[in-house]
Amino acid sequence: MVNRPTRVVLVRPRNPVNIGACARAMANFGLSDLVVVDPFEPVWQETRSAPGAEDVVKNARAVSTWDEAVLGCDILLGTSSFHQRPFEQATIELPNLGRYLAPFPASKTIALIFGSERSGLSNEELARCQAILHIPTGKQTPSMNLGQAAAVVFYEMRRMGWEPEKNPGPAPAEELETLLESLGALGNTVNYPTGYTPAARLGRFRSIFQEA
Repeated sequence: MVNRPTRVVLVRPRNPVNIGACARAMANFGLSDLVVVDPFEPVWQETRSAPGAEDVVKNARAVSTWDEAVLGCDILLGTSSFHQRPFEQATIELPNLGRYLAPFPASKTIALIFGSERSGLSNEELARCQAILHIPTGKQTPSMNLGQAAAVVFYEMRRMGWEPEKNPGPAPAEELETLLESLGALGNTVNYPTGYTPAARLGRFRSIFQEA
C-alpha cells in the first residue's frame, strides 16, 4: 500500500460518480483519509453509498474551508492539467514524484489536492501548494476525469517504493506560508522588489522558496 501518511482532498466536487470513483481508487491503494471541501450537498449525500469503498466514504469529512482540509498536513501537492494556465511555483511530472518526495522524512503527511471537475483548482489555491503534480497526457486532450486522474496518482504513490531519508525535508506548509506572508508584508513596506503589486510580490517570494 501507499508508503507514507496521505490525505486526499477534493475541492468543490460536483459529481457523485467521480467522488465515488476517487474513493474506490483510494481503497484500491490503501488510502482512507478523504476530506471534501465545500461539496454540493445533494451530490455529497448521493456519494455515501459508493460501492467497494463504503468505509472510505463513511469516514470521509466534509469541511467548508481549505485551511480545515489541510490542517496537520506537511506537504501540499495540487494537481492540474496546466491547460491554458501559467504557473510560477514548482511543477512535478508525475513519474518524478518519488524524486521530489525523497528528502522529506517518512512521517510527513502529504495532502493530494484535486479541484472541481469544471475548473480544477483556482490560481489562488494552486499558489498555496508547495508543488503542482502534472500527469503527462496528450496535448490534444490534456484534462483527465477526476476519478481517473486520482487513480493514476495513487498508483504512482504506490509504485514508488522509495525508502525514507534521514536528512530533514523542507519546512512544513504552515511554517512556509507564515514566512512568506511576513516577507510579503516586509516587501510591501520597503517596496522590494520594485514594480510589483502585493499579490505578485508574494507570488515571487513563493516561487523563490519553492525552487530552492
